[in-house]
Amino acid sequence: MTTVAAVTAPPVYRLGRHPGPESELTMTARCMNGGCPWESEPTPRPGTGAVGCESHTAATGHTTFGVRLEYIALVTTEAAGEEGSG
Repeated sequence: MTTVAAVTAPPVYRLGRHPGPESELTMTARCMNGGCPWESEPTPRPGTGAVGCESHTAATGHTTFGVRLEYIALVTTEAAGEEGSG
């Protein structure tokens, strides 16, 4: 007699950079030192945003920032290996 157990496979999620303009990345930062009002301009280049934080630190001595990276997620429900079939 053979025993058969049900197998449940969790979904696989893949994160990949989409080449289209709708997949833009935006970085913003704000100073977390007391009531400092400094905020960076939104930028699609995280390196540029980091330079803004460094400049603010050099000018003020403030060293703590809240940083946000925001991007557009393009989500499909296609199973692995079935890309482009829907």
